[in-house]
Amino acid sequence: MLAALVKMSRPVNIVIAMVTLAIGYYLLSALPVNQGGIEWAPLVLQALGFAFAIAFANIQNDVLDLASDKLNRPERPLVSGKVSVTAARRAWIVLLALTIACGLADSIIATNGTACIFFILLSGLLIAYNKWLKHIPLLKNMTVAFLCATPLILCLFYPAGLNASDTLVSALSHKIGLLYPAMLFAFLLTTAREIYKDLEDETGDLKAGIMTFPLIAGAPTARRLAGLICLFTWAILPLPVAQGYYPMLFLIITGIAFTPAVIAILVFANKRNYRNSQKLVKIAMFAGLIALVVSC
Repeated sequence: MLAALVKMSRPVNIVIAMVTLAIGYYLLSALPVNQGGIEWAPLVLQALGFAFAIAFANIQNDVLDLASDKLNRPERPLVSGKVSVTAARRAWIVLLALTIACGLADSIIATNGTACIFFILLSGLLIAYNKWLKHIPLLKNMTVAFLCATPLILCLFYPAGLNASDTLVSALSHKIGLLYPAMLFAFLLTTAREIYKDLEDETGDLKAGIMTFPLIAGAPTARRLAGLICLFTWAILPLPVAQGYYPMLFLIITGIAFTPAVIAILVFANKRNYRNSQKLVKIAMFAGLIALVVSC
């Protein structure tokens, strides 16, 4: 049963969140190896906090989505009986407590309350999504996209990588300039990916009575919107370079990687192969993160 619970926690998403957190501090030159950077203990606690938060949210979501998963995801542990509903409920409650505990421990060690407040708010948003927001078409897609950017949001507000001479406004402005490309691209591409996911699950969602954006607006409209979001993301790739935040190398790498990916995404979506469209969006996001790291 433990292995099934780990599967329910979506370990791949946990790893992505941890890597995104590290990249955020890297972009700010605020890793523990940098002068004025975050210390190792708070960094580890924040990584664990995201791991526990993602795990509890996904397990709670599977409990609440049991009826629809019987139609859309029959292979999931709860549906197949590998994990009982009671065990899953106990697991997500424990994981929620561990999430808050990580934030509290960080705040005690670092003598500031940023992480504690952050993880309390993040936990509240995750619960709100699972119970209410995911039932609101399009808003649910955008909420998931926002959640994918939360590791970078914590990096933005956490007091690390600051110079003693920096004012709060100047420090925040500098951080926004370095982090907003990753935050914006992650938000846009995740929104597109989530729309493709809804398109893939359209039949099961309809049978389960779950109203998603493709069911409300129609599959062609949803498909066009997801495609336009991908094209818009591609079109604004030069923006951080033009603003002077990133070198031309960033545009070269992202252009080489993202251009064929966008074309393939649109081709697969036009063929109603939404699973491959989702996979390619993830690859495009990963390529963007690599470009950020390499070009800095």
